[in-house]
Amino acid sequence: MKKIILLILLFPVLIYAQSPFGEIVVTTRLSETYYDKNGNILTGKGVVVGDMDSGVDVFHPMFFFADGGKYEWIDVESDGKFTQGIDGIDFNGNNVIDANEQLRILKMRDETWGMLGPSSASFTIDKDFLYLDANGNGYRDYGPKSGFKESDPTYGELLFIAIDENDNKRLDVQETLIALKTSKIRAVREKDGNIRRRGIDLIETEPDSVSHGTGVAGIVMGGHYGVQRIHGIAPDAEMVFANIKYEYTPRFVRNFPDLINFLIDEEVNVILIEDGEWGWEFMDGSTMEEQMLNEYVRNGKVVIGGAGNLAGANMHLKDTLKSGEKKSYSITCPEMSEGKINDGVFTSFIWTDKDNFISFQIETPDGNKTPLLTKGSEIIETGKYNIIYSRDVSQKGTVMFRFGFSRSDSGSVEGNWTFDVTSEKVQTINGYVVDVSQSWAGNSHWNEYTTDETTVTFPCTGDSVIAVGAYTVNFPFSFDEEINDLSYYSGRGYNITGKIGPEITAPGHSTFSLSPNNGITIFSGTSSAAPHVVGAVCLLLQYEPTLNQSEIKEILFSSATQDKFTGEVPNSSWGWGKLNIEAALKMLKNK
Repeated sequence: MKKIILLILLFPVLIYAQSPFGEIVVTTRLSETYYDKNGNILTGKGVVVGDMDSGVDVFHPMFFFADGGKYEWIDVESDGKFTQGIDGIDFNGNNVIDANEQLRILKMRDETWGMLGPSSASFTIDKDFLYLDANGNGYRDYGPKSGFKESDPTYGELLFIAIDENDNKRLDVQETLIALKTSKIRAVREKDGNIRRRGIDLIETEPDSVSHGTGVAGIVMGGHYGVQRIHGIAPDAEMVFANIKYEYTPRFVRNFPDLINFLIDEEVNVILIEDGEWGWEFMDGSTMEEQMLNEYVRNGKVVIGGAGNLAGANMHLKDTLKSGEKKSYSITCPEMSEGKINDGVFTSFIWTDKDNFISFQIETPDGNKTPLLTKGSEIIETGKYNIIYSRDVSQKGTVMFRFGFSRSDSGSVEGNWTFDVTSEKVQTINGYVVDVSQSWAGNSHWNEYTTDETTVTFPCTGDSVIAVGAYTVNFPFSFDEEINDLSYYSGRGYNITGKIGPEITAPGHSTFSLSPNNGITIFSGTSSAAPHVVGAVCLLLQYEPTLNQSEIKEILFSSATQDKFTGEVPNSSWGWGKLNIEAALKMLKNK
């Protein structure tokens, strides 16, 4: 059992013990500047990323281009320093800073426990923004509720970044302000299917209620190159979002084809999939959705996904049955799961011989047993429980026997459920469990034969999806882990088809990104690792727009870092090693 760090108070101790403040790693900034063939800085300009995710905060200052023009600010008191609410910009040219021309500081909410430096009330030039307090109310107004329209720059009172020309970490007189204007977000398909577009009604976009997509976008395209202490890998890229709506039973994202088709129709260059599922999945790349992604890649585009955070949670078992042998496997289900009544648990067993009719008998928590189940599909009542089951075979010949457990009174299915399993032949089986929480935490879990092998989740099981694993960069999840080692939860192979698993790893645990409502935050998981690879691909595509996925994989894999943690590569935990963006850019340039 991992010794998980739960108390926020423990974080500063751990941070400074294992990652001294001066060694904090910002994984999205490169050590030097790189240029395209025309001499432009590589910032992802001209590349469009489609993200299947929770949504995005369209009002975050980091998600606007600095394309609103340059301005000089007036030091009203001639004291050589910026004073908010007094100093400003003389828009009307009357040589006076009128009340509606005063500038104020928009502080970024720092959710990093000071890892990016101490916070203060004054203007932090490489972190905060300025805004024009047009109505003099002392805070920044934005959005439709404040009367702003799609045509208004930054969808609110005008925002500015400051250029620290002498690099002294303060805003000096005569240093330039640049106004922000245009959103980096092209379009958003909302959960109900409604599409919001930049220039039409993007300002009306639904909020990112769980902040996930905002964190992903921050790693890809947040901020402005060379201005903020953290910014995205490709801050001049643009993004399109397909917002996920989760259902109560697997497949939790039922409208997956609609979301992918939307991104394809938007003609994005790269598709990033921020969804990982393991319940009731064949895990062999055979689904319609995975075939859609294969076709997209055949058409010259790129598909990337996080390998999933399923390892270490005891939600996967793997065992080999002998011919005629009966074995028992059990799951334990809690009464509550992630604050919800645990009224639904879903399990599946998969194997590769469609002619092997493995039989199952289920014992419920109250001791009742089902008949022997070998084929077909049905809903049966066993005591107070309802059990749904079916045996299905994929296009690739993978067999899945799936089960769903519930109660007729909608109560909790808590307790131990036992599967007596008998095989006609020698057979390796994989078993998966998930409950209504859809959580990576392993609330409902297997008690025997658990392993971290074969924990890469759908759709990274697809033949054409570049699956990305995660490693730790600033502080570990638990006291017995190391910085720069594989994150304990990072999904691993080999997949049931023999696909290696994650093909590359990237910074994933304790990276920095953005959160809604002007936040800068710590972002972790393979959901953080995957956009690092996406950002790298954006830079490669700016340099050479004709690259296809096969060529990009060759560059990324050949330039990946090997060290004492990765060991010899490729392998089923690290793939071809750790993403090395700068080595990849140099390799492409020298081709």
